[in-house]
Amino acid sequence: MKFFSFSSATALLLFLTGEFIQAQMLPGLAGGRVAKGAEREAALEPWLTLGNLENTGEGAFIPGTWKGVGSARSITIPGKATFIAESGHNWSLLYGLRLEIKLSKDQIFHGEVVLHTPRREAKSSYRTTAPVSTRAKFSLIGSGRPESIDLPFAAFDKFYPYGETFHQIEKIEIGGSFANGSTGRLAVPRVDLIAAPVLKLFSETRSRAGGENADINYQLKVMNCSNRSQSVTLAHHPYSKHVMNASITPKQITLKPGETKSAAITVNVTDRVPPGGRERQKIVALANGQLGGEIEFITARKLSHPYLVHTPERWQAVRDKINNYQWAKRAAQRYLDHETTDSRPGSRWPYAVAWQISRDRKYAEQAKQGVRFDVGGKDLIQACEIYDMIADSGVFSKGDHIRIDREIRERMHRIDLSGVANLELQEARCGFTLALTAQDFAWFEHFLYATDGVYDNIANGIMPDGWWYEGSVNYNVWVSRYICKMALAAEPFGVNMIDHYFTPGYSKEFRRLTDDVETRKREFGGKPFQKFGKHPVPRLTLDQLWDSFIDHLSHDGQIYAANDGGEWSLTSDEGFEIAYMMWRKPAFAALVKRRGEDGRSLLYGVPELPEHTPEIGTRSAWSDGIGFITLRSQTSDRHPSEQIEMSLKYGTHGAYHGHFDRTNFNSMRRYDRSFYSSGHGLWYSYASFMYGMFVQSSVNHNMVVVDGRNQESVESRRLMFHSGPRMQAAAVETDARWSYPPYLGLQMKRANRKEGESAILPGRDRLAAEDVYMPAARGADGREPEVADIGDWTERILQRRMAIVTDHYIVLADYLEGEKEHTFDNFLQIRGFQGIQGDGVKTLRHTEQMDTNPRLATQLITNCQWWSKDGTSRTRFRTIYDNKSHLNWRTLKGKEGDLYADIYAAWPKQAEIMVGAAPEVRHRAGWTKFTIEIDGKMVAEDEFSPWILGRKDIDLQIPENAQTLTLKTRNEDRRKGGGFILSKGDCLFWGGGKLELATGQKLPFSELQREGKLTLNGIRTGVHGRPENSPIRPGEDYHGGPVVIAGKPFQETLPAQPKGDGEVRINLRNLNAKRLTVALGADYPQGQVTKYQRHSYSTRTTGKSTYFLTVIEPFEEKDASMIQTVEARSESELKVVLKDGTKHSISIRELADAKKPTVTFRELKAGKVVAEENSWTSDGAPLAR
Repeated sequence: MKFFSFSSATALLLFLTGEFIQAQMLPGLAGGRVAKGAEREAALEPWLTLGNLENTGEGAFIPGTWKGVGSARSITIPGKATFIAESGHNWSLLYGLRLEIKLSKDQIFHGEVVLHTPRREAKSSYRTTAPVSTRAKFSLIGSGRPESIDLPFAAFDKFYPYGETFHQIEKIEIGGSFANGSTGRLAVPRVDLIAAPVLKLFSETRSRAGGENADINYQLKVMNCSNRSQSVTLAHHPYSKHVMNASITPKQITLKPGETKSAAITVNVTDRVPPGGRERQKIVALANGQLGGEIEFITARKLSHPYLVHTPERWQAVRDKINNYQWAKRAAQRYLDHETTDSRPGSRWPYAVAWQISRDRKYAEQAKQGVRFDVGGKDLIQACEIYDMIADSGVFSKGDHIRIDREIRERMHRIDLSGVANLELQEARCGFTLALTAQDFAWFEHFLYATDGVYDNIANGIMPDGWWYEGSVNYNVWVSRYICKMALAAEPFGVNMIDHYFTPGYSKEFRRLTDDVETRKREFGGKPFQKFGKHPVPRLTLDQLWDSFIDHLSHDGQIYAANDGGEWSLTSDEGFEIAYMMWRKPAFAALVKRRGEDGRSLLYGVPELPEHTPEIGTRSAWSDGIGFITLRSQTSDRHPSEQIEMSLKYGTHGAYHGHFDRTNFNSMRRYDRSFYSSGHGLWYSYASFMYGMFVQSSVNHNMVVVDGRNQESVESRRLMFHSGPRMQAAAVETDARWSYPPYLGLQMKRANRKEGESAILPGRDRLAAEDVYMPAARGADGREPEVADIGDWTERILQRRMAIVTDHYIVLADYLEGEKEHTFDNFLQIRGFQGIQGDGVKTLRHTEQMDTNPRLATQLITNCQWWSKDGTSRTRFRTIYDNKSHLNWRTLKGKEGDLYADIYAAWPKQAEIMVGAAPEVRHRAGWTKFTIEIDGKMVAEDEFSPWILGRKDIDLQIPENAQTLTLKTRNEDRRKGGGFILSKGDCLFWGGGKLELATGQKLPFSELQREGKLTLNGIRTGVHGRPENSPIRPGEDYHGGPVVIAGKPFQETLPAQPKGDGEVRINLRNLNAKRLTVALGADYPQGQVTKYQRHSYSTRTTGKSTYFLTVIEPFEEKDASMIQTVEARSESELKVVLKDGTKHSISIRELADAKKPTVTFRELKAGKVVAEENSWTSDGAPLAR
């Protein structure tokens, strides 16, 4: 290998701050797997040359090709040279580039180096497929001889915190210009990747803990990355007043270019450092008399286990609880009675608790099987916690402890910090917990402080109001628990996260992405991957995570669903037990008290709770960061369960888990029953195409939707808020474009990919994997759009919604304004359609789908009935809460009983009303093949996978003298993906089958069957739950419900579900049949489920702008409604008359154009105003009556 002489070049590296060695010690890269200085020798080379310069195949080099390099390896200036590697390379562990450059004396060159990643074959959750480029500039004054320029990756614009960019570099471009504008050639004989400018100091283990007076030994590796021999002197530079000193053997070494040698570092643990305490030992290396490199070791005095879940003192407090409180004794018994044969850590964890509370070694023996590190996620965390809890039990030998320490350290190398989100935080917690278990504080600080580590997640994941930015309640709870348990584990080591002021991340970017926002929206189905809102103060505290829930919880601890999270009970979760233990806030105790004694947490429950705690679930409130407004009626002498509660949504999108629903009427609750939540109320799992195409779509929410499209997620705002004794009111605004929902959902990687196959499943393959049918869209070029394509944008459309809550009902007032003509659908997602009546209500039409456009989510709303109205219409719904109300992944919660809702569409007076079947999870038919034969000759065949959509309408001519007509079906489950929620069931039917005779007479299949001319062979005919002697009847499905195929109801039906191969045989003799017409498809929904069916309800109008006035009255008993009439006198004036004669006048002002719209509520009795309330008298603070 050839080496060039080293000279002290005069170079200015732009963007580089401090001495060059500092760049080596910068905080960890995003996506980084290794703590600084803890690299392994096998993963490092002192340098790697770009290209095989000598063409010998020897030495360390990256195979590839140079372009634009002339004779004597020179570059034409202005111009550039390009190196293209044969494959992408991971450079994230390296320091930077070394460029060998020769310039004439005093000539000034302004250079630029650009690095490129290859085009990705598949998108990740945050990354597009587009290649990423990152650049750095430098200037050099020539000396007339070859000079080495060490250009650190820290100087590149996408270095920090864009570390993923450096995980796969494929191409380098080097170019620039001479300062005087001249042309010429620049000699660049060699370009190397280097691990360090001079010396790379590293040690696979940089931190250990030992007992009092123990000697801790480290092996320091010193690698010469320069092109000359180095005489290296090693010294410990102790920090001021430190008490643990390092001895180094040897203190002086000589290294040839590229050579690596070791030195032993020994640190004695002094008794002046308490258990859990630690000090740093900074080792400095001088190379040929100049600073060559440095590294820090962190030596700790060992803290005895346990400490991860509880310290010995806290475990004793748990035992004291058991001795003194019956509820704790019962809770302890559940741990002592735990039994399992599963060796997963999660199943063995209770045994470890049982050891700590009983000190009976048999439990530690049973827990021991759970100490394994070949797992991930929660199991990995619990494996560490098991070891921590039973380490003092005597079940481990000295060799076991050594082995476990080794396995933990090995596992830390495979923890990947990769983002700010719930799962990414869990991964950071895995590393955090592993490091604390081993008491390795180099790794601990890496997982705590590195980009995408714990602190980064806290700073950039928590909104100003304390909500986790993903906006899904379940993730909010999980993340809050994760962080609090980490804080408890860190406290014994002097790391106070509990009361710490964290500096917030002020950017909209919760993680730094290389793609601009418009590109992200295009590539990820409209998702901006940003958070909205500003921090009013420069700090975050962990108790805010729990404070964020308080004002939005119902009186019983229930909180509404939002985004991908379902409705959640905070009284069934240990979270507030942990929060109260840590901060002792009375409001937290109020939630704990609602758990009841048998719901208390043995491990975290504070046994004595304050007698007096604040009321929960009574105020109206808002959270501008996450964008929730909760309004609650303030009727006096009414139990909180009888008050009307609702929420509006307007804030941060929620990234991968966000829905397209700014201004959404997110929830309603009364009588401890939740109005059918939009969004998560219809769930198909993340793996299904329905997740992106329907579940998250605007159409699946309670909001005004433009042209059936998806609302763009942009920063929106709260316009006003009022809380008074008779009226609660709030208004929100967004100004967004509208696109198609992501076509056939979000992209999915192909599993078990074979050579030649695309990385992403194309649309048709995606549907085949889920075993369902969807019609194909076609562009102007005749091609089907790519999966996740969102098409074009409309113009920006101003959208405002005001919500008003009174003692008896809710008013929703909407205004939308665009530049072009649009169709506006004011959607509600609601169960149990009962009927419609009102002024000028007339039946218009029935459609099989709300819309037939295969780009829209509305195509999946089927069996639609349409009415027109001229005045106010009242549509009644009844939601039943019983043991069937939570089936089919419908997150509907509430105490047993009914919740009625009357929907009054008051404005516009002339509009259309639609009620259609929402695409809830039911059975699908699976892959189906049919053939039709006449006298043994096949005349038609096809195959498809019907479910909600998919129907084959067959129309065949029958030749003269035909004797036999045979309809054959074969059916299989070919599902290979999509989350496996949508299971296969018996639902295949022939619908509307009939023969047309030469006389013109039409014989339905049912009549042919009665006459004995139609027989079934190998077809299922039984109805679930009925005896065999009561077979299926025409118009009846396999569960006794009506038959609807692809949105079309059929009275004339015949079962088609085969038992292997099935056939319908029709004897044509003496019929003179000329024509067959019949449909084949899947019945949806199956069974007698009409009263449980979720419906999509819409009030529709068209225009460039529109107003809507909607009144919603929730009540418990069929005849318990309070409203007599509702009348809109204009788009802003509403009159409501109650059955007791009381009249309400509601006046809304400036909803269309004011910064702060207002509302006035008047109550009249016997023609006199008895009460009046104006929103402009409110100071915006939540008020209680």
